[in-house]
Formats: sequence, C-alpha cells, structure tokens
Amino acid sequence: MKRHGKRDGEGALRSRIAGAFGRLGRAFGRAVYPPDVTCDLCGAELVADTRYNLCARCLSEMPFTGERVCLCCGAPHTDEADYCLRCQRTDSVFRHNRSPLVYEGAAKQLILDLKFGKKKYIAKLLGAMMSDDYLSRGGDSEIIVFVPMTAKEKSARGFNQAELLAREVGARLELPVLPALEKIKESLPQKELSAKERAENLKGCFSAAYGEYIKGRKILLVDDVFTTGATANECASVLLKNKVKEVCVLTAAVAKPAEKS
Repeated sequence: MKRHGKRDGEGALRSRIAGAFGRLGRAFGRAVYPPDVTCDLCGAELVADTRYNLCARCLSEMPFTGERVCLCCGAPHTDEADYCLRCQRTDSVFRHNRSPLVYEGAAKQLILDLKFGKKKYIAKLLGAMMSDDYLSRGGDSEIIVFVPMTAKEKSARGFNQAELLAREVGARLELPVLPALEKIKESLPQKELSAKERAENLKGCFSAAYGEYIKGRKILLVDDVFTTGATANECASVLLKNKVKEVCVLTAAVAKPAEKS
C-alpha cells in the first residue's frame, strides 16, 4: 500500500512538472509570437493598440454603414423615405437587420477570407464590430441564434461562420447563444439565384429546436451577410411559428440594394 501511494505521489509530481513546463512554453510562445500584432486584412505590423485588429490604412478603407440606414435591411440610405427600394418591395417578418459594414471592398474581402480562406480569427474582429453596432443602435434581444448549416455543408467548410460570429457577439454582449435552428434539407448555393429564387430555394430547409427556451423571447439572429433577406426571412418565419416574441437580425455586412433604374 505504501509503494502504491509512492507511485501516486510520483505521478502527481510529474503531472505538476509537465504542467509547469507547458505553461512556460505557452508564455514563451506568446512573448515571441504575441497575438494580434498584425492587421487582419493586409498583414501589416500593428504599431499601436486598436479597438479593431486593423492597421490605420485598412480601418480608413472599411465601408461602415453609418448612422443613416434603411429601417428594415440596415443598408446605407440617403432618400427621405424610411425604407430602401429593396425593402419597399419585400415583405419581411423579422423586425430589422443591422450591420456595421457594407458588403463591398475591404469588408467583402474580410468575409471572403473568413469563409473561404479559413481565417477563423477574423470572426473576432467582425464580432467586435457587430457588437459595437448593436449597442450603438440600442438592441434589446435576449437570446442569440445563428443561421445553421447542414452536417454536410459544415463538414465541407470545416466550420459554420455564422456560429463563430454568434459566439463572439454573445461573449461581448453577455447573451446566451442557442442552436435553436437546424438546417434539415440541402439547398442550392444562393450566389447565382435571384431574390425570388433564393426564397424558394430555402423553403422547408430549417426547423426549430429548444422551443421551451425561445418561446416568448426576443431573438437576435446572426449571420455573415445580408443580401436579399431570404435567409433571414425564412429563419425568422420558423422561429416566429415557434412563438418567439420577435426576431432581429445582426450581420457583419449588408449588400447595397440595386440602384434605381
């Protein structure tokens, strides 16, 4: 029995030593290769602390939506009307979408790098921008839900970018993130489809989960890009059928509506 106790003590000592060396190695790694020292977009060295992990030049080129936006989709809006032409022609069941960025230029490149360049660290930057935009516009949601992927879609990409963004936003806003939507049917890629085709493409693709937790609650639906609103509308419809109080949408970027003809 004494010999067994001795072996246990030696094992615990080895574990403590290994843990100490592990912590030392991680500390050394952080000292030699500290996080957040280069711009997430261009890779230039950051010479000063910034709220967003961007150099001054890239930050100045970032297409922020600004204060004056369409009351529905959140795209920059200069007309006297409250709603852009896209939203005037569309029935939306969600309350509104808000986005810190316009889906063009440097912002578009960031999102493409996240989705297709597998640069998952960009979710931290976009999540910070999304959280700041949400707070600046007086959001009052209670639970965050992200737009889901099928298992096949998630396996092909390796991750769900909407979920990464939702986790970042949830941590900053101190709101729970719940996988209360499931994608139960494959859909065609939305990129080449018209607005009407996008809506039809997503019919019946989503179902709700955690109904007892979301009932009567204000939901913040998170996705990467708001284009025509088809995805947001279909997901919001499913959530509202499951008795949520309202659905607001938060995306990293919003596509500008087509110009007047």
